[in-house]
Amino acid sequence: MTGVPANGSAYRIRHLALEVADLEKAVAFYRTVFGMKVLRRRANPDRNDVAAYVGYGDESSEVSIELYQFLGVPTLPQLPSRSHVAIAVTHIETFFDRAVAAGAMAQVRPQNNRPGSANKFAFIFDPDGHEIELTESAMGGRG
Repeated sequence: MTGVPANGSAYRIRHLALEVADLEKAVAFYRTVFGMKVLRRRANPDRNDVAAYVGYGDESSEVSIELYQFLGVPTLPQLPSRSHVAIAVTHIETFFDRAVAAGAMAQVRPQNNRPGSANKFAFIFDPDGHEIELTESAMGGRG
């Protein structure tokens, strides 16, 4: 999705970056649990980090997740936060159970968004403690 502000320039969100302790473990998690593809990898010797970009489509038009690891430096502890990544899924109860079996930590089991709503949500943590909201839309579209 691209936004065009009043000055005529075009903007869009390219990626969301998540620091991880073990890049290969994180890549395997997002590939296994969410079916994401590795879009590209990069190494930055000047910053002493490596990264993999994962997602569902071409980075030129789709948002990706940059998973990055600083080499030889301990990761910072995750602070309590309300920040999270939201990913639309289908069959949220089955998906939730499969994600937990694959190494996600359960936080909030699937439930309706609010009384009377057929839309559902759940929360898990990835192996590095990043919060992920799972959403399912009763309309079958994006949650």
